[in-house]
Amino acid sequence: MKKVGNGSCSDGLLLRMGLNDNKAGMQGLDKEKINKIIMEATKGSRFYENELKKDQQVNQRIEKMMQLKEKITAQQLLKAQLQVDKLVIELEQSRNLSSTIVHIDMDAFYAAVEMRDNPELKEKPIAVGSMSMLSTSNYHARRFGVRAAMPGFIAKKLCPHLTIVPLNFEKYGKVSKEVREILTEYDPNFMPMGLDEAYLNITEHLEERLNWPEDKRRFVFNTESTTRKGNYD
Repeated sequence: MKKVGNGSCSDGLLLRMGLNDNKAGMQGLDKEKINKIIMEATKGSRFYENELKKDQQVNQRIEKMMQLKEKITAQQLLKAQLQVDKLVIELEQSRNLSSTIVHIDMDAFYAAVEMRDNPELKEKPIAVGSMSMLSTSNYHARRFGVRAAMPGFIAKKLCPHLTIVPLNFEKYGKVSKEVREILTEYDPNFMPMGLDEAYLNITEHLEERLNWPEDKRRFVFNTESTTRKGNYD
């Protein structure tokens, strides 16, 4: 058990609800202080009870797995290891590294769209979602420990002056479509993953670029207009 504030919780529950400082813009924060605020803000809430129930279910599954593990004999373990080693060799021999795959994940996408449409929000900590749950937050908000998949009421405890903007999927969908039109230039068959994420195979594009003239490789961005000029590099 691990003490947090005046109460206690398991390491698993703290991991589920606490600060994930591996996310961009959240490095160097006072993790212990933020976790204390989160736990104190959630105690007694439906969110806390739901997360506690999930944690208990995970622990039960782990316990069952550990019981099964105890029944595995050394002979069974050796057989499984040999099968895994064989599979690894087969996979290594069949790997094709001739393609160049790019993964694109648009950072704080919903928040970025809202700040674009309302410049006054750019220098303020904002999050997109509701008091029940947030979908994302900008970098100003992340400095307070505010993140996606966090209830807005907890975020307000971490950052009282946080602005929560309601979700507008119709608007985000339109922006996503504009971005996808650009991605198509690099890979017509790219694989979208939600509105803000995609996988591209740019192997053919890179081969074509070898014969491009220098002027075609450049892109001039006009800060006074969103009109595209030339080609993206």
